[in-house]
Amino acid sequence: MSRLQALNVPIRPWVPRWLGLVTAFVILLPIMLINGAYTGDIIEVSGTLGVMSEDIRMAYYATSAGMAIAYPIIPKLRPVITTKTVLLSDLMLQVVLSLICANVTKMEIVIACSFFIGILKAFVMLEFIIMTRPFFSPSNVRSEFYAYFYPLVFSGGQISMALTAQLAYSYQWQYMYYFVIILLLVAILFVLICFRYARRPINFPFREIDWKSMLLGSSVLLMIIYVATYGKTLDWFSSDKIVAYTCIIPVLLWLFVYRQKVRKVPYIRLTVLNSSKALIGYLFMVITMVLSSSSSLLTSYLNSVLRVDSVHANSLYLWMLPGFICGAIICFWWFRWQRWRFRRLIAWGMTCFAIYLAILYFGIRPDGTYEMLYLPMFFRGMGMLILFIAFGVYVVEDMDPKLTIYNAFFLITFRSALAPALAASFFNNMIYRMQLQSMSVLSETMRMDNPLAAGPYNQALQNALAQGRPLEDATQLATNTLYNTLQVQGLLLGLKTLIGYTLLFTIIMAVISRFIPFHKTLKVAIVRTGEDMV
Repeated sequence: MSRLQALNVPIRPWVPRWLGLVTAFVILLPIMLINGAYTGDIIEVSGTLGVMSEDIRMAYYATSAGMAIAYPIIPKLRPVITTKTVLLSDLMLQVVLSLICANVTKMEIVIACSFFIGILKAFVMLEFIIMTRPFFSPSNVRSEFYAYFYPLVFSGGQISMALTAQLAYSYQWQYMYYFVIILLLVAILFVLICFRYARRPINFPFREIDWKSMLLGSSVLLMIIYVATYGKTLDWFSSDKIVAYTCIIPVLLWLFVYRQKVRKVPYIRLTVLNSSKALIGYLFMVITMVLSSSSSLLTSYLNSVLRVDSVHANSLYLWMLPGFICGAIICFWWFRWQRWRFRRLIAWGMTCFAIYLAILYFGIRPDGTYEMLYLPMFFRGMGMLILFIAFGVYVVEDMDPKLTIYNAFFLITFRSALAPALAASFFNNMIYRMQLQSMSVLSETMRMDNPLAAGPYNQALQNALAQGRPLEDATQLATNTLYNTLQVQGLLLGLKTLIGYTLLFTIIMAVISRFIPFHKTLKVAIVRTGEDMV
């Protein structure tokens, strides 16, 4: 009850505190699920609209880019706008953008809406943090807050994918948008009823916001994501767009950095990057996201080898939720007790990823089972939460509290926008190349004097002839059957090779992490929470 009394929720006098807490979580629920594009229904959307899967992924990553761009301007807007005004206008705009995404067929519009949805999500997320921080951590300790907040946020992403796939399979892919819109309207109703009305003249600080820096930063992020996402499809530097963006990105990045240095009140304070702990933390978060993005290899295995439908493929990620909970519990008690060195915590997080990859490496085979993948997903979820919470605290240990909001910009930029896009591009391109190499090697033995190749070919040929097909058609069908087998075997070899290299890298990182002196002493200073914890 003491936690409820300390809440920062601006509720009406007659509203009980517990209802104020419920209202805060009702607001959070649609924010965790909403996105401009959902990766759980890629197949359905691609088939219905005739768009590429890269278009949907581009829109998905654009949401994270929008969140990163929004954080530096939030401190300038919160003093002049009440919480109720922010939530009502924000949630209503998200309803409008979701309706647009559900009804348009141009992916350029969806990508633009996704970017603005990310900006709006940042405002609501920060309001939720401010409202519930006393509930999650009465003593205002960052590690305690992360241990509660991170499992909620990351679980929402996994639930969103599974729910999207289920709604797309049972109804239509637009139903996920409509479901989120209903949740947004319920949240708006709760805000109208429970939040108190406060008169405050709205004086939007147009001149205080560096719009040019926002435009430059947004352009750099979106161009990098575009190059990484569409590189394989457009054949990289054979595309004029890829070449143009690759040349423009360094120029815009230099203009962005230069503008921050010459302005008295910069959009982003680059002094955040002067902290060695921040740089180490960002690096390890990028590595964590790269390892986590290896799930794209798992998706290839599920779709091409096990022939699992999209509902089961996305439902598999729900097994990460118990891992999130275990990882959060480990970090909560580690930071409270601190009986072991920080390096051991990081090494264990990397070891969880090594276990995840090792199970995949030895478990992926043509006769593999869907149930075999439950355990590796659990360890993947545990490793993610441990490393994110640990380095989320580590990067701000020696940081000026005034810079923590800018830390959110770099954290989301590296962790949620750039790292997933670049890592997914790397794995997709590598598995494509390795599959072709493996097929080239295997095809050398695909001759009629090889009984392993001749057996399936003759069986497929006889089955086609028995169905009354002409000899020419039967021969073509038998050849296609052999080619499909070759593709699956080539994919399996490519997956084994790439997962093996990733596993080796993870083991090396786990060993290195065990000996890195992150802290000179055993005890880690208690870091207070700020307004940067997304």
